[in-house]
Amino acid sequence: MMYRILLLHLLFLCYGLSAQNSKKGFKQLEKAEYEKSYDDFVNVLEDDRQNPAALLGCALILADDRSPLFDLIGAWEYASTLKPNIEKLSTEEIEFIGEYFRNTETRSISRPVKKKIEYAVETIEAKLIKYVREENNLEIVYNVLEKFPDFRHKANVMHIRNQLEFRQYEKSNTLEGYVEFIGKFPDAAQVDRAIKYRNRLAFDKASQLNTVEAYKEYIRQYPKAIEYNQAVKNLNAVAFIRAKQINSINAFDDFIAEYPDALEIGEAKKLQMGLLYEYAKKIQTLEAYNVFIRKYPEGQQYIDIFNLKSLDNGMRFIGAHPVASNNIQWARSFENEETGERSAALAVDSLNAYILGGTVFRNDTGSTDVWIIKLGDDGKMIWNKYIGEGYNDELQILVPGRHQEILGAGYTWLGTDSSSRESWLFKLGPDGQKLWSKKLGKLHIRSILLTGAGSVFLGGYQENDTSGRKYSIMALNENGKKLWSRTYTGKGEIIGLSELPDKRVLIAGNHWRAKIDTRGYIVWESSFNETDSILAATVLRGGEILYTGLRNGTNQVIIKTGPDNKILLEKEIIGTDVLQSVQSLLPGSQNQLIALCKYFNNQAINWVNTLNGTIQKSVLLPPEIMFSGICTDMRNNLLLVGFTGELLVIKNGGITF
Repeated sequence: MMYRILLLHLLFLCYGLSAQNSKKGFKQLEKAEYEKSYDDFVNVLEDDRQNPAALLGCALILADDRSPLFDLIGAWEYASTLKPNIEKLSTEEIEFIGEYFRNTETRSISRPVKKKIEYAVETIEAKLIKYVREENNLEIVYNVLEKFPDFRHKANVMHIRNQLEFRQYEKSNTLEGYVEFIGKFPDAAQVDRAIKYRNRLAFDKASQLNTVEAYKEYIRQYPKAIEYNQAVKNLNAVAFIRAKQINSINAFDDFIAEYPDALEIGEAKKLQMGLLYEYAKKIQTLEAYNVFIRKYPEGQQYIDIFNLKSLDNGMRFIGAHPVASNNIQWARSFENEETGERSAALAVDSLNAYILGGTVFRNDTGSTDVWIIKLGDDGKMIWNKYIGEGYNDELQILVPGRHQEILGAGYTWLGTDSSSRESWLFKLGPDGQKLWSKKLGKLHIRSILLTGAGSVFLGGYQENDTSGRKYSIMALNENGKKLWSRTYTGKGEIIGLSELPDKRVLIAGNHWRAKIDTRGYIVWESSFNETDSILAATVLRGGEILYTGLRNGTNQVIIKTGPDNKILLEKEIIGTDVLQSVQSLLPGSQNQLIALCKYFNNQAINWVNTLNGTIQKSVLLPPEIMFSGICTDMRNNLLLVGFTGELLVIKNGGITF
């Protein structure tokens, strides 16, 4: 009996000591003596691991970001143990904990002490999930998931884990990695993206192998992939190449039977038929075209075969990648050495001949040259010429002369080093004969104006390391002799030159505009809005000037002024895609302009009302074609020029689609 009394006495004594230590700990916590306070609470917990007062004290210390012991995960370990033990608090503990809350609250809150404790626990829980969200640390995430399997925000923590894990897989960006992620985290919100990336990488792998077997395996494994249709197209193309390599009637029979929907079926049938005919019939197929052209690069037969090939290639290409118009008269695609054309430009002379040019790689020299082709209005070649200097040459602009001559501008390299590049201007006669060629140093040409008097104005910019790009202009006579040059103050580049009705010249810079006389002296000038970046300009039939570009880097802006530079119209167009460049701007019907625009995601032809600045109509162009310009011929037909690895010209009957 005495033993039991002694034991009870010791228990009460220990409990009293625990309460005193906890009370002492809260007093020290009031004074922000975190480490001393924490030691007191830990001493209590060594004797009683579920002591609610000590658990609360430890949780408050570790959850306080001012504490040197700040540790939200540790705080929640104490707090989650405290929750089921709150009811075990003694009257004495409730009293000194209540006193702690009253002394530390920024404003007095009238609620029971246990409710305040529950609120403190909820606050720690909220801090922890916020901490997990903001830290973006997988180690922390897995620590929380491992230590607190019943955490109320477990689903949110798992979502954060999935997001962080996916970032790592996304950074590695491997097919095997995405397959692993999908297997490990099948319920993750990022699985759809992982599947998309997996499919794309698998498609890239199949494309690198570029075999029938690789594409068939891809199609079998990924029937729902975005790239599925392209894989089918590639499979058809590779299978067709294999059939052509075998080059037998049976090989084409097998191809036609196995791939009845292939775009190449028509060509396969032509090739199959060609095997049954004499060589004169064989040249009607694409493969035979190339053989014939390489073997007989001169004479009327070459021109006939060349024209047949260009029409066949062009119509086949826009058949696979249609332009949204019911008025397409023809499309022609031009290549000669099967090396890939790298730029395209088009002009129409006064006799309605079409002058097509591009940058091409030459097998025989190992460098690039400019390829000029003169076409009739039916698109048939009249002649073609290669133009170039000793090393690489590049074409950017073509302009027709007053007497059917051809002016071309671009770059030429004086050696193999890229730093040897200079601006370059050349002139050809009506039959393609070279009249003259000029190297123009570091003037970057962005616009050419051939005046009514025959002078050639070149607008662009000069650039150096200290002052950046400066507006620059040069004037030459018809024989290429330099008359004068000017570099104007202000940073930017001249993107357009136009002759005004009074024979003076409009300079349109990307941030500045001016009217100059024939010697380059400024008549008037003004800057655009500082948030505007002008991309194109033109003089309207009545002498008004229309500018278009970007405002604030996002919205298209259209500005119209009178010949005296007085603002007549200013229209901001808010769109869903960001305008990057206006590649061509030309007159349409009355009070209308036609613009070829390149946006971040696509290209489009826009018909702009010049009275109110609205876009009356917009037609998206197929993304497989990189269009570089539009122009109209003497019969008011609209011509589109671009490149697809070949030079492509499309003729539309009229200027509307």
